[in-house]
Amino acid sequence: MNSRREDGPLLSGRLSVGRARVKVGSGRKEGTYKQAARVVRLLDALRRHVGLTMAEIAARFEITERQVRRDLVAVEEAGYVLDRTIDDTGRARVRIADIRPGTIQLGVRERFTLLAVRRVFDVLRGTAFFEDVESIYDKLAGALPEAEQKDLQMLGGRFVFLPDRGTKDYRRKADVLDGLLTGIMYRRVVRYSYRASGAPAVRGGEMAPYALALYRNGIYVVADRPEPEAADRKTPPFSPTVYAVERFQKAECLRGRTFEVPKTFGVEDYFEGAFGVTRGGPRRRVVVDFRPEAAEAVTARAWHRSQKLTRRPGGG
Repeated sequence: MNSRREDGPLLSGRLSVGRARVKVGSGRKEGTYKQAARVVRLLDALRRHVGLTMAEIAARFEITERQVRRDLVAVEEAGYVLDRTIDDTGRARVRIADIRPGTIQLGVRERFTLLAVRRVFDVLRGTAFFEDVESIYDKLAGALPEAEQKDLQMLGGRFVFLPDRGTKDYRRKADVLDGLLTGIMYRRVVRYSYRASGAPAVRGGEMAPYALALYRNGIYVVADRPEPEAADRKTPPFSPTVYAVERFQKAECLRGRTFEVPKTFGVEDYFEGAFGVTRGGPRRRVVVDFRPEAAEAVTARAWHRSQKLTRRPGGG
């Protein structure tokens, strides 16, 4: 039974391919995809790589090299020109003829995903994160032919990110974010001033910023006190603390002052899924029973990475 599939800008011709069954070992196994879907993904793989061997393609799609050759014929019948070369190891490599090394090729679904990621970062307008994502997007979109740029604009109206609990304003925190990002990327100590929620006054000092987190549309930094100097070993260390970026008054990197992130540190330990920011302390095992009418809503989401769900008699 044959099927036909067109993927708009992704394919320049029509594909007429059937469902393939291949033998693996002593058993009989279907490929991961029907052939039509597999050929579309093969095109995407050939676009993203300078050259793939028959064995690499076969392993990627869990099919035989004989089936790979059939798929490549389908690609050529769709209007693509394939280059077949021999590499330094004597292996045959295949690539699309018009793909040059260093060229970035995006399939339709990848373009849509790029737009989706861009929309998610709308909550960070006014920050370096938003500006960098916009810059990356513009570079990739600007490299596309004019017709495909119009297709991209059309796709832009098919995804929306709805922020929960509002968004935060970081337009006046560019210098703060720059200092914190530099400290995290290059492990440099940061001198800061900060006003905690409900605190009457601003406090300051030095911190070792370990990591950033985007939580409920806000940016947080997990930081510790720098390791005390040899002459100040009596200063007791304290465990890492979570700071809200919008509450920083100042954050600047110090020249020549670096730190090491402890090997036991994990930023996820300070953000417990749907339960928010944690302050450390002992952990306890908690069991919660939900009535049947609430069970569907509860099981539809992941609330904590350690959760385990067990169905109760009666549907709870």
